This record gives sequence, C-alpha cells and structure tokens, in this order.
Amino acid sequence: MNYNKTAIDVYRKFSSFEGNQHIANEYALKCILRLTNDFKVKKILEIGLGIGCIVDAVLEFSKEYGEIDYYGTENNDFCLQQLKHNVNQYNKIKLYSDVSKINPDEKFDFIIIDGKDESLKYIQNLAYKNTVIFIEGGRADQVALVKNYFPNAIHVEMISDYKNPNYGPFESKCWSGGGQLIFPYPSMRMKIYFWKEKIATYLKRKRRNNK
Repeated sequence: MNYNKTAIDVYRKFSSFEGNQHIANEYALKCILRLTNDFKVKKILEIGLGIGCIVDAVLEFSKEYGEIDYYGTENNDFCLQQLKHNVNQYNKIKLYSDVSKINPDEKFDFIIIDGKDESLKYIQNLAYKNTVIFIEGGRADQVALVKNYFPNAIHVEMISDYKNPNYGPFESKCWSGGGQLIFPYPSMRMKIYFWKEKIATYLKRKRRNNK
C-alpha cells in the first residue's frame, strides 16, 4: 500500500480547490495515512473536516487498506458545501456539528484534530486504550488541552525533512508541516513507536540545520 502516493495525489488535487489555504500539509497527510496503516485503524473521528482534504485521503487509501468507519465534525457553511463536491466518498462520512453531539459510547481508534472545537473536552469520552491522536500542524494550545485531558499521555512532534512542493498553496521555502502524535493511554508498543518517532524527529532537525 503506497500511502505516500495517495497523500501526494490528494494534496495536489485539493491544492486547486477554493479554500485550499486551510488544507493539511502534504507531510501531515503522509503521517495520517502511515498511522492509519501502522495501527490498523478501523474507526476514525476527525475534528474539523474543513474542505475535506484529510477525509478524502483516508477514504481513498481505504480502497486498498480496508473499510474505515469515518466520523467528522464541521459547522462552517462554506466547508459543508465544499465537502459534498470535494470528497469522492462523501456519503461515507458520519457528520456532526461538534464533538458534544457524538454518542459518548462511541470509541475511536484514531482521533484527528484539524480545527477548533469548543467541545474538544468530550474526546475524553471517545478515547480508549488503543486510541491514537494526531493534531495537524503545531496547535500548541490544543496539544496542551489534550495532554491535560489525558495526564498519562505521551507526545512527540512529527516533522518532515523536505520543503513544501511548488504545486501547493503553501510557500515552497517553508518546511512541509507534519503534526503532533499523542498516545493518551500508551501501551508498550506505543512507547516503542514514540521513541522511534522521537529519534526520527531529532535526526530530521539535524538534516534541516545542514540544508
């Protein structure tokens, strides 16, 4: 399964759409699809669907990977209209206005945070021992909130070592953005994954400094 190719294709596609200034970076898409694959994710919640870049990438990837149950939140009228046109498998999204509207009995393998939501605290009810959380970009305030909700969580930044492609909406002189990986209830496997990412991030920072 070539999740890198899917990420590149979807990023290129969404780079031509109205509202593209708020889409996820190409490297963030690669991280999300890699995590989906590595942790055998079957049920996803995306907080802040936007114009649909992440959900489209995941659902395209699922054609090879396997069926994914996809929930998402969005309440912006422009984004809600764009989602219908931009996402090939739009009918597979279970759409909510915010996190508080989701049944607290639902549990998600993967929670992706890609926008603001005043009801973010409700993810405490929706995570369980196997949940992986990914926050797109920097979003230090949201990282702090999530770590406050899950006191035993471990967190590592996922960064690229290449700059934005020139076909996207972001400046090609800037590094392609990744995101923040959080394990709210870290198992031994998650701790090992955490340390591998920690080392990878350290090495990438060194390569950045030498470029």
